[in-house]
Amino acid sequence: MTTISVILPVYNESECIEKTLYSVFDYLKTRPNYYFLFVNDGSTDETKQILESKILELKASHIQLISYENRQGKGYAVSKGVEYANGDYICFIDSDLAYSLEHLEELVEKLNIFDVVIGCRNMHPDSLQRVKFSRMVAGKVFNILSNKILNLKYRDMQAGLKGFKNHAAKELFKKQELTGFSFDAELIYLANKLGYTIGEILAKVSEKHQYKFSKVKLIKDSFRMLLDLLKIRFYDWTGRYE
Repeated sequence: MTTISVILPVYNESECIEKTLYSVFDYLKTRPNYYFLFVNDGSTDETKQILESKILELKASHIQLISYENRQGKGYAVSKGVEYANGDYICFIDSDLAYSLEHLEELVEKLNIFDVVIGCRNMHPDSLQRVKFSRMVAGKVFNILSNKILNLKYRDMQAGLKGFKNHAAKELFKKQELTGFSFDAELIYLANKLGYTIGEILAKVSEKHQYKFSKVKLIKDSFRMLLDLLKIRFYDWTGRYE
């Protein structure tokens, strides 16, 4: 039976993390080949304590918590999860379940064909209908910049929903340099550079998440994205990915 490791990077999610954990626990009841790894990226609230106590209380052998003290960024958290993951397929999904766990079935199905599968919010017009304007614009700006600077042709590179065959995940994350906002684009750039096949699935944003407060700062974050994308090009040019 194919085994699937699912990584959930977590930072200060005490308000929703218990609900996420119970959703994962219920999901596992009919899927003994799935293993979930919560990676606590130096949370300063009660996230770590909630996860520790609830995992122990539920006696959830297929749920693991990895934790470290200082925040390193989402990309670092996912990379740390990949280090521990042993599944034939390795996926990651946002810990607030902006994309439902049901998306994992589609990721796995596509991973039977492709080495890397990415969630795409732009495959269906309804999926972004009520997303905050700043978040939507920042995403569009990032995709335009990514496609131009990195010479990629994917419609959405930043959805927190991606899957990899084990060997692809291990190689890509070993070469990863960016740990923050743009790590997804770097992974896709590397996958393309190394000749891995890349597929897409529809990533439907949950209705609750569409109304969630956006932390995106349009001008500042767009500039930061541009710098990150130029870094990727520079790292490649200087042989850092070899």
